[in-house]
Amino acid sequence: MSNLRNRRKTAAALTGAAALMALLTACNGTATGSVKTDNGAAAPAAGNSTSGSGSSGTGTTSNGGTSGGGNTSGSSTSGGSASGGSSSGGSSSGGSAAGTSVPSCQASQLGYSWADPGSGTGQQKHAVVAFTNKSGHSCTMYGFPGVDLVNSGQKWSLQRTNATPKRVTLANGASTNFAITFLVPAQGDSTTFTPTTVVVTAPNQRTSFDLSWHGGAVLLQDGATHPGTFIGPVGE
Repeated sequence: MSNLRNRRKTAAALTGAAALMALLTACNGTATGSVKTDNGAAAPAAGNSTSGSGSSGTGTTSNGGTSGGGNTSGSSTSGGSASGGSSSGGSSSGGSAAGTSVPSCQASQLGYSWADPGSGTGQQKHAVVAFTNKSGHSCTMYGFPGVDLVNSGQKWSLQRTNATPKRVTLANGASTNFAITFLVPAQGDSTTFTPTTVVVTAPNQRTSFDLSWHGGAVLLQDGATHPGTFIGPVGE
């Protein structure tokens, strides 16, 4: 009888052990297949977003850009870079970093005078006007001035040359010039125009200044496509 009880206990123990092994296998077994990523959030691609720091400066970029520079901070995108010296902020195409730009010369802060009221040989002559910076600080000029030749009954707005202007930076008290090229009438020309005043408007300004004209009579070509009287850019 005792042998029968022992056999039953052994069988029960084996059955329990088998059940326990099956349970452990189900909980800790190795699964096979593929790992899926939630479509709602894509994993970042390597190299598409980086951040770094330069000497005494920090910044961030995206799409493979870099940042950093001497004593500056800023950010750029799409492979751009932000850099500079002793300034703060990003840079833009054709512009200056924040804190380093020089303001434009304002009409009220300029002096107007003749550098040369009229010279040259032959029929074509030149009159040169000077702009003087009286602002108390540096300023810049860029482009063509506006020029009207005027007398008591007529006004002639002069055309520009096709010369490419350049940016001119004037320290306080410094000057820059532009030239009025004009044709004097040949003997027998009937289409003459004798100005008394030159009305000058500085580039990108609205306020004008009058200068007395000393060049004498001018061949009137106000309807010509390519007149022989015209103006050049500042700093030429």
